[in-house]
Amino acid sequence: MNGKLGIRIAGSLVLVFLTGCNPMNTGSERRDTGATTTDGDPVYRKNPHPTQAYRITMTIEDAPGPFEWVSGTAFYDMTNRDACTPFDRSLGMSTKQKEDGIPIDFQKINDATYEATIYTDGMADADYYGKGICYWEFGGLGVSLKATGKGEETEFLPSLGNKQVATLTPETKYFWKSRYPASGMAGFPDMGQSKAEDFNKDARSNLFKVTLIAEPD
Repeated sequence: MNGKLGIRIAGSLVLVFLTGCNPMNTGSERRDTGATTTDGDPVYRKNPHPTQAYRITMTIEDAPGPFEWVSGTAFYDMTNRDACTPFDRSLGMSTKQKEDGIPIDFQKINDATYEATIYTDGMADADYYGKGICYWEFGGLGVSLKATGKGEETEFLPSLGNKQVATLTPETKYFWKSRYPASGMAGFPDMGQSKAEDFNKDARSNLFKVTLIAEPD
């Protein structure tokens, strides 16, 4: 997972802690019912007719127990914010929101496999501020796994970057079983490691892994 996607997933967790909401209640879902936000800014809309569909398959191997709480978010970036939103000359940039997310609905196939559909053209390109069309691109997806969904449980956070989706390349993350269902820190966010060798020798025999892969749907 690249650093930007990791920060974005962590930011979604902050919203969960502050609002007490399921992390799937991301920006577009909360705000897509009116013309403006509470700050008076235009609502960023979902694409009503997306066409670039991908099926995401998540496989969990050697899990220490069941995951009854599974959710995800597809993230999107506005690529031309400074050109299509009000520009703050004192800062030399726009300060308008340039990221948004759409919930991912994972369906359980069996205890080890989950599937979902995402759209890389999920956000609507539109003239939100009267300064020209704002364009969106897919930025990657994040998944949240918890034993039952209780607040004190560890939140395991595998992810799949936009490049991996575009090239249909799998992404595997390794997690330490001893953090299941909870660790010493309530609600610990565990983003895992890309290689088993990233763990110390004692921990390597006590790991499970989560693999995400995309294919055209």
